[in-house]
Amino acid sequence: MLRALAAAIRANVPVLVWGQPGVGKTAYVETWGTRNGFLVETVVGSIREASDFLGLPIEVDGQVRYAPPSWAERLAKASKGLLFLDELTTAAPSVQRAMLRILQEREVGEMTLPSSVALVAAANPPAVAVDGWDLAAPVANRLMHLDWHFDADAWLDGVVTDFAYIDPPSLEAMLGVRSDVDAIRVKGAVTAFLKARPDLQLSLPSDPALAGKGWPSPRSWTNAMAVLAELDPRDEDGALLVLKGCVGEAAAVEYLAWLAANDLYDPEAVLADPKIVDWTARPDRIFALMASIVGLVRVRGDKGTWERGIRVLVACAEAGRPDLAYPGARSLLNAVPAGAKCPQAAVDAFADLMRRSGRWAS
Repeated sequence: MLRALAAAIRANVPVLVWGQPGVGKTAYVETWGTRNGFLVETVVGSIREASDFLGLPIEVDGQVRYAPPSWAERLAKASKGLLFLDELTTAAPSVQRAMLRILQEREVGEMTLPSSVALVAAANPPAVAVDGWDLAAPVANRLMHLDWHFDADAWLDGVVTDFAYIDPPSLEAMLGVRSDVDAIRVKGAVTAFLKARPDLQLSLPSDPALAGKGWPSPRSWTNAMAVLAELDPRDEDGALLVLKGCVGEAAAVEYLAWLAANDLYDPEAVLADPKIVDWTARPDRIFALMASIVGLVRVRGDKGTWERGIRVLVACAEAGRPDLAYPGARSLLNAVPAGAKCPQAAVDAFADLMRRSGRWAS
């Protein structure tokens, strides 16, 4: 659970920690943030007005501006900041509406919080919160949801010394070093799954309680991909929590079952030797490979990788799967690095596409 929380913070995806009152959610987030060098600003929605998030109207040079509150200005000036929205389910609906711009566009008044500011929230279930409110679906869908698990042993060890010797681990210690290749693999796999299961691209629950947690939408799948990219690829427990928190349990279980059943290709290995691919494999498996190859080429952007990438797409087309190669070819043909040479095989395989793009006239 803590790895999933750390991954959301590093991915800059807003995360909401759910738990019963008095189990240490607030204390952990504030202590962890402070000891890892974050300026932590705690804002409790129940004692705030909507104007505290929308900005207070002031006159500047004859024009009305919306001034951000002081906590937002302090966060913007810090080298690392953490905005902690505590007791979220005690915030009235009007205040929740005002928070929408913060959670998605990171805007407070007329200020945009920089990417150096992480967004974390905590909440009790509405049934036990003081004057609790269910989260509206648009608010919930902007967040990754995690259930807090109380570690009784850690609490008993720490309370003896007033937690003086607690040393929370850093993001790097919990997650390791991020790899662009791993991020590309995640995007390729998720987009292939959603192409095979379009019914799970958007599925808003009719039950308001379920709509107040994670559920599938293009936004929540995008958040899931960003957070998964921060986890170690072998961290299956963390991945399950991330997916459940973003897109809900049903979609999470289906995606992980699909991933286990499809032994996806390593795009690095395929770039080195396209002959290792069985081009008769299921379309979703080949689609995942094509998406990963294109992503890797676009991220690196060098001539050698581009030329190897276009050869993989040619191999796919020549093996009788041009429908799966064309989207990637269109992307690469619109981003040719300086000095790159298009092989004749690509001209032959994608002649119609090239003519339409005006890249190579015939």
